This record gives sequence, C-alpha cells and structure tokens, in this order.
Amino acid sequence: MYVNGSRIQSIALTLTLVILLLVPIHTIHAQDGGRKVDKIVIPFDAANSTIDAPSLYRFKDKHIANWILTISNNLIYNPENDDAKVILRFRNTFNTNEFLEVGMTGVDRVLWFAVKKESIGYMTMYRNSNAWFPERAIMMTYAQGERLSVNNGQRIVVDRLNIEQFAIDGVEVYGRDGIDAPYSALAGVITIEIVSGNPLDNPIMSIPFIITGAVAGIVLILLRFKRREKDA
Repeated sequence: MYVNGSRIQSIALTLTLVILLLVPIHTIHAQDGGRKVDKIVIPFDAANSTIDAPSLYRFKDKHIANWILTISNNLIYNPENDDAKVILRFRNTFNTNEFLEVGMTGVDRVLWFAVKKESIGYMTMYRNSNAWFPERAIMMTYAQGERLSVNNGQRIVVDRLNIEQFAIDGVEVYGRDGIDAPYSALAGVITIEIVSGNPLDNPIMSIPFIITGAVAGIVLILLRFKRREKDA
C-alpha cells in the first residue's frame, strides 16, 4: 500500500516536536556547557516598525553551526489593515548584507520564506496562503553541510537548501512599508527560541537532524516502490 510522503513528513515533525517539548531546554543546556540556548519574546509593536527603521532584538549568543530555531506567532493583526504583516529578518553575521526572511500576513495567513545572498540576490523560496498557524511553531533547521530546512508546523516547505556558512545573533522585525502605513498589529507577541551546538556531542539535539534524514530516505524508498508499481 502506498503511503503519501507528506503524511510521513507530518508524522515525523510531530514526533520531533513532542520529543523537544518533553525535554526542557535547560536540560539540554545542562548536559553540555557548549550548548547555546536563547529565547526572545517580541512585543506586538515591533510589527509596527517600518522597513527603514526595524526593531532589533539580539540573542545572548551567536549561533554559528547546527542550530534549530522556532517561531511562534501569536500576534493580533489590525483588522482594518488589509496589508497587515510581520517580517522577520535573520542576518548572517559573516556577511550582514545576507539574511533569511520569514513573513506572515494577517489576511489569508500568507507565509513566505526568502533568502538574500550576494551570489543570487533576493529570492523567495516559498509563498502560500493559509500556511502559518498560531498553534504551531515554524521550525528552521540548519545542519552541518550548510543545509537549511523550513517546516511551517504542518509540513516541510523548504528542504535542505544550501545557504553556505550562516550564523545568526539576532532578528530584525518590521511590518510597515512606511511611516504613513497603518499599524499591522494591535496586541500579542512573537516568541523565538533557538538552540545550537554540535549534535554529535548531544543525542537530544541530534533528533531533528536524524528524523530529517530518515524521512528523506523513507520518501525516496516509497517513490521507488511507486515507480515500480507503475512499470509493472
């Protein structure tokens, strides 16, 4: 019987989140002093900043390799602003002209993920409506080998994108294109959590990377079986 690959990805993500929730972050930190753990709670008025003057929030540490970042959006958007949105930019500390961008709108709950690299410029890698959920965190996983995957809480939307060397130490937040634009948010918060370090030194941190690899392998096997069934 053929099993849909996206269904397997969804199950794997659920298992990952359950395991991470069952193991407190401070426990991970205690197991190895080299682990870096940060949490930022961003107030709603940051989404009312403009593109020319974004609000900046710094992590306690710089996160260089093997980091897992989650974004929980619990903003209450301005219902009178059809263009209400929040945009998060994580700049590359190795080159601040480069960044990862996550955008979420109020109307239609549009989610997009974009990358700006000097080699390719600004490029949107994913954009879709009804694609972010207040009750589900967005997860970005950056693994050794300079690969980035993004999960919107329902499925993988960007898979093992090569972004080369990328380290982050904070986030820029805005939601208005200019000072004359109406406010984007009226209340609520955005919570960002990140943990980084060498997963080989910490089995718990290895779980998301292991599951990502396992899911990719399973999907590949199922696709081969499906191809054989068609050829039979």
